[in-house]
Amino acid sequence: MTEISSGRDWGLGPVSQPAATTTQDLKVANDSTIGPMLWIGFYTSVLGFFTFTIFRFWGRTQFRRRLWSETTVGDEPLEYTGRGMELFLGAVLAILTVMLPTIGSVVAAQLFLGAAAFAFVVPLIYLVVFFLIGAAVFLARRYHLSRTTYRGVRFAQTGSATAYGLKTLGYLLLTVLTLGWAGPWARIRLSRNLWAKACYGDEKFEFAPDEEAKRQPVYLSFALMWVGGVAVYVGLIYTIYSLGLNDRIQSGDLGAIGIVYALLLPAGILIAVFSVWHEAAITRRITGSLSVAGLRLSSKITAWDLVSVMITNVLLVIFTLGFGFMAAQMRLWKLFANRLRIEGTIDFAKIQQNADRGPKHGEGMADGLDIAANF
Repeated sequence: MTEISSGRDWGLGPVSQPAATTTQDLKVANDSTIGPMLWIGFYTSVLGFFTFTIFRFWGRTQFRRRLWSETTVGDEPLEYTGRGMELFLGAVLAILTVMLPTIGSVVAAQLFLGAAAFAFVVPLIYLVVFFLIGAAVFLARRYHLSRTTYRGVRFAQTGSATAYGLKTLGYLLLTVLTLGWAGPWARIRLSRNLWAKACYGDEKFEFAPDEEAKRQPVYLSFALMWVGGVAVYVGLIYTIYSLGLNDRIQSGDLGAIGIVYALLLPAGILIAVFSVWHEAAITRRITGSLSVAGLRLSSKITAWDLVSVMITNVLLVIFTLGFGFMAAQMRLWKLFANRLRIEGTIDFAKIQQNADRGPKHGEGMADGLDIAANF
């Protein structure tokens, strides 16, 4: 019999569980509401102003703890065990070891190299930055999973941040060379690289699409997005030149500049409409490829789901003067959680605690590169 206890178990033996240890199909649900998230966003912004943004690490931690705890899987809540100090120390470490050396290298190149030599160095700097973005995504994910527990069991992300950063850079270059057409394939491959090395306790995730996932129109939706995006861009350029707006802008005509901005709004909406079908399809494709410990995941998210939450989130952030950003992120998390399905049978009594406790500090590099999400 497995011992029964409460809270989290940091040992390496069998993890304490409620009496019923074998479960079939786990309902996923999030019941977060806007009010508390608006309050967290408000006081995080206010205190962040008076602490030179330092309080954001503690505000982000409070946000995650509430969001995790209000997300249940099989009526059991998730738990976030991260701390604000871990995020703060991670940011300081990233500034000292990555940000300052990178910025210093750019400044030194500008000061001591000629224009031709600096122009040669710039592409190399971009390559380094894109590598760092990939590594930062991996490290942030490793921290998030290591600080997420379910029924007392830690999640974990294994693998190498360096290897993932290099793969991200390689796939990005391939995507650029193919004018974006390798993008869906690259995204699926990167997701496989992450999830195939993720664990729940001592159980590893597997990444293999089921029949429903294989039928998702990932490439058809991408083709529509690509062609539609090009058509919108060409139409926008044609309109600008046919109306003579280009010459008027160069002469400083504010009216012409206003017209161009007015044209950008419907153009952006059209591109977003073309994009959401693809985003929904690839989300269902990736989610439908995941399984762990006898459970298989799937997603029922639709393009309309994404359109509706995107529009209302933009309005929420605008009308709250930015304080509603956390609430908007909560609504996105809630959408994905409530569209998630977990089917199969799992025996929690057989799952051992994960030996990897994760990094001692948070997603500092991702925060420094401005790619760290509150969730």
